[in-house]
Amino acid sequence: MVTLLHHVKPWMQRSIAESEVRMGQRMETMTEHKVQGIHKRLDAFELRVLERPSPATDLSSFQAELDSLWSDLDAIIAPPTDELESAPIALSDDTMLDALFSDNLAQPEPTRTYGKRHRSNHISDTTEDVRARKWERQQNEQSRRASIVDEELRQQRVRESALGASISTPTTEGIMRDM
Repeated sequence: MVTLLHHVKPWMQRSIAESEVRMGQRMETMTEHKVQGIHKRLDAFELRVLERPSPATDLSSFQAELDSLWSDLDAIIAPPTDELESAPIALSDDTMLDALFSDNLAQPEPTRTYGKRHRSNHISDTTEDVRARKWERQQNEQSRRASIVDEELRQQRVRESALGASISTPTTEGIMRDM
């Protein structure tokens, strides 16, 4: 066995080396064919592009649009005129005087009562509404829990009835049949 392996091993190594060389050559030729095909397509594309007539570009419309944009930009950047500045000052003076001397504005609460809780025995409508909503939520929660418990009990009865049906069959019938 050792002598056979001794003779076969060099042959296998040479065969593997030759197949690797052949595969390398095949890969090179396939790559060359693909590259040549790509070059042919690129050349054809270049010819089609060169054969097309160049579109006429109207630079005058671009120049007019650019001039319009520059004028808009100048108008935005330009500082405001003096006439516009004087009008808001007069308005702010009137606003200040109106705020100081007007009686129609609601007076704020005195600071000593701010944040204090009103302690009357009279229950407001909003408090009653809050209590009614709370009671309704509690009732809904209780009914939901009751329905969950009812469903669990129903499922348990179904399981017990299924088990009861299988338990009720006599076990001796199976033994008697075997005899």
